[in-house]
Amino acid sequence: MSTIRRRTFLQGCCAAIAAMSGSRLGNLVFAQGSGGPQRDILVVVFLRGGMDALNFLVPYSDANYADARPSLRLTAAQIRDIDGYFGLHPSAAALRDLYTNQHLALIPAVGFPEANRSHFEAQDYYERGQLKASTTGGWLGRHLATVAGGDVFRAVSIGSSVAASLEGHLDALALSEASGFEIAGYWNQVDDIRIALRRMYAYDNRFGVAALRTLDVADIIEANPPGDYVPRHGAVYPDTEFAQRLASIAQIIRMDLGLEVATVDLGGWDTHENQAWYGNSAGGIFADLVSELSGGLNAFWTDLQDYHGRLTVMVMSEFGRRLRENANTGTDHGHGGLMIILSANIAQKKVFGVWPGLANDQLFERVDLNATTDFRTVITEVMAARRAHTDVASLFPDFSYPGPLGLFGATGSLVGTTSGVNDWMRY
Repeated sequence: MSTIRRRTFLQGCCAAIAAMSGSRLGNLVFAQGSGGPQRDILVVVFLRGGMDALNFLVPYSDANYADARPSLRLTAAQIRDIDGYFGLHPSAAALRDLYTNQHLALIPAVGFPEANRSHFEAQDYYERGQLKASTTGGWLGRHLATVAGGDVFRAVSIGSSVAASLEGHLDALALSEASGFEIAGYWNQVDDIRIALRRMYAYDNRFGVAALRTLDVADIIEANPPGDYVPRHGAVYPDTEFAQRLASIAQIIRMDLGLEVATVDLGGWDTHENQAWYGNSAGGIFADLVSELSGGLNAFWTDLQDYHGRLTVMVMSEFGRRLRENANTGTDHGHGGLMIILSANIAQKKVFGVWPGLANDQLFERVDLNATTDFRTVITEVMAARRAHTDVASLFPDFSYPGPLGLFGATGSLVGTTSGVNDWMRY
């Protein structure tokens, strides 16, 4: 990762201040944060392309799974067993340890009420929280709108653009990495720009506090350049783009700049062909992706041990894949998928939710894993327990929370719930 230079960051601030164009950076500079108490931090990881949940959390002892995947199936000797029915892909060994330590919740058969096998539409639904475009913005944006205050670095998307889930929150910032603050400029302008900006806003009642705080943040960033970041607790980030983006989030968290929400993507999960090596179901494209995901998450979680009480990671994908493999040693777009939660506050070491089964009459349209848990149920429970957002209607309009999965034990009183509570027996 490259080094952030204060001169170039301040030049960027100067340009944004002068332009007042309403850009993401301009909104960041003038965000009216209140400081206040340290809040829980939520990191949302989106697996773009539709992750094959059935070969990540593997129902390896189910004969229907084995029969449907003669080339792709993983055996008891290959998987990392969970409970005698489910096991994790062998490349997810790093996550198996988190599960053992009760820091990992696995929720299979997750989806939304209406199946949609379009990447664009399904991702849009997951990020906005509604099938119809009757609600603007994303669910994270709606959440932040209900929480007063916040600091300069309240919400960040590590990538080229702000995630759709954060739309509606104007102060969200998109960064390719922590060094995304850098804007090219001349070295001999540094001191003049710094002095001019501080003088310009020293007596500005409207923008002065926010502008000066932003300049102070620049000093903090200069003192902690990304290239010099040293992970804690023996964590070693793999040499992958995903892991380095997580490292950028970790560094921003450690700067204590008020980060509350971060999003990051890992793409490549649209495995229509050559999902595994011929003759080796535990290797290939999918195995590499699982390794990249689990290695990055494990390093991030290890690095931030001292933040475990405040940190939650949520992993999702727009849909799962078909039960039956196709003729190209791959899997096509499906329905029910998988959500993963990392938290030091997981209530039980178990697989959560209702497992629908893989027999023909249990499949959705006789081809896909059924979705028995609405993904909004998982998010609602996470947001209530970890972010104190208990008004379901403000988070997901037209959605009624059906009852607890029990991810964190008691979640308190949720407004907008249905009267009944589902039986969350797994199988």
